[in-house]
Amino acid sequence: MQIKTTTVKTTKEELMQQAKELGFQYEHESAYCPQATIAALMDVFHVHDDTLFKSVFGFQGGGGDSHDGACGSLCAGIVMISYFFGRTRTEFDLRMHNCESTGIVKRLTEMFKEEYDGIRCRDVQKKMFGREFDVWKEEDLKAFLDMGGHETKCPTVVGQGAAWATGLIWDELVREERVRRVRVE
Repeated sequence: MQIKTTTVKTTKEELMQQAKELGFQYEHESAYCPQATIAALMDVFHVHDDTLFKSVFGFQGGGGDSHDGACGSLCAGIVMISYFFGRTRTEFDLRMHNCESTGIVKRLTEMFKEEYDGIRCRDVQKKMFGREFDVWKEEDLKAFLDMGGHETKCPTVVGQGAAWATGLIWDELVREERVRRVRVE
């Protein structure tokens, strides 16, 4: 997999800020937290894969707007971490254990728990809005939107999730490059 991970002279902090701004913008303009997050991550890491983008769609609102599953931004971050570091089909078929991404995903999950008092969509909503919503009910959807759902609240979560995932991916890519240089030298 040949992936251009940064632009010349971009620092980790600059890339995280770019991911944060893009995530906020995409959620604000287009909604669907997992796709807004993955779009930001794909942009900062120069990944172009429409199948990857489409694959996170259903995670919105804790999975089909159920609000009972993990935050869609967290899910998209997990998918992107797995895209870079997850077990391949060949490794799976050979029964190889490649748990490289597990620790990275755990760190991202812990960041969400710490910031939002949980990882489920409803946990994030309680933290951000002081209550949870069932957007399948018209009055809850209206309240969600009136309270800044796609204007400020969810875009803030998406931006932060994209920034955290970017930082974790960056750290692992840098670590891998150092290991590669040490092995070659």
